[in-house]
Amino acid sequence: MINAFQEILDTAGQTVLINDKERVIVVTNPPLNEYEERNIHSLENVSQGDLVKIDNEKYLVITESITQRGGKYKVRIRHCNHDIEIKNYKKELIGHSEFGEPIYEEIYVDSTYIPSIIDNKSFSIDSSAAIRVPENQIISILQDNTYNREKFQLNNTFTFEEVYVYGIIKM
Repeated sequence: MINAFQEILDTAGQTVLINDKERVIVVTNPPLNEYEERNIHSLENVSQGDLVKIDNEKYLVITESITQRGGKYKVRIRHCNHDIEIKNYKKELIGHSEFGEPIYEEIYVDSTYIPSIIDNKSFSIDSSAAIRVPENQIISILQDNTYNREKFQLNNTFTFEEVYVYGIIKM
């Protein structure tokens, strides 16, 4: 069975980056829905939350695949529709107070852009009906990694589309 899929990979496979590592996969289209989604098929397991780059576009793996089906792994990916800007600062000592305590200034260093899926609605487990999120709240789905865990913590804030400042209220 693996040999048959290997032949498909050899003829129809495309090279993509999964978590910045080159892999050869086959991309297929699921039924049309409101999100930009694809199915990817691979001989190697692809985990839920992995970041996939196809033709300079970023996708997050949104389903789990533990075992092979038909000699391959199959997962669904969804297009990252926003890059959240995280501004990075460093503390620089600018002097001391009259009591000898150090005074620091935060100096902007650079920005990191986090690919994410931003939505203002969510889906329930047992129905396809949308559950609306309260006004002025969004749902952000992003890769689970050390950097994101550090930057996205309860009560942290970030700028979204250079207009709104959002605070994290639930994780």
